[in-house]
Amino acid sequence: MTKTLVLIRHAHRNIDDRLRDNGLSERGVDQVKKLVKFYKNRFDGAKTTIYSSPKKRCQETIGPIAKEAGVKFTIDERLDEHAGAENTALFMARMEEFLGVWKYEGSALTVVCSHGDWIPTAVQKLTGRPVELKKSGWIEIEYNEGAEATLTWIVQKHY
Repeated sequence: MTKTLVLIRHAHRNIDDRLRDNGLSERGVDQVKKLVKFYKNRFDGAKTTIYSSPKKRCQETIGPIAKEAGVKFTIDERLDEHAGAENTALFMARMEEFLGVWKYEGSALTVVCSHGDWIPTAVQKLTGRPVELKKSGWIEIEYNEGAEATLTWIVQKHY
């Protein structure tokens, strides 16, 4: 069975206080509207499993997509950004644990919202390819059990 993993970097956040877990800016809300439209065009009607980092900006990014898909999203601590006090080995371990579960137990279509450090690290781990992803960017990876994961889409801007 071929599986698709969609990785979305959260939309533009409110930067009034960078130390708070704040939500999206007006620009971010506009970006989310475009993400929802893009999701609908790509996967309308597909059975989707959706996960979010615990950060508010990720939940506000993925919530409307989950609503469009007709499902609830799950908050997963393993998708959180690299915390200042967390060592790199722990960050990598939780990211690899999530990816392992997705590869062997995940649904045919999984959509994830995470951060600008988590996503490139995950893509590098799965595909061996370095990437950078702008806010509200979209990456699709396909995986067929026993084969290598393949990077199939990178969308940096939604029109």
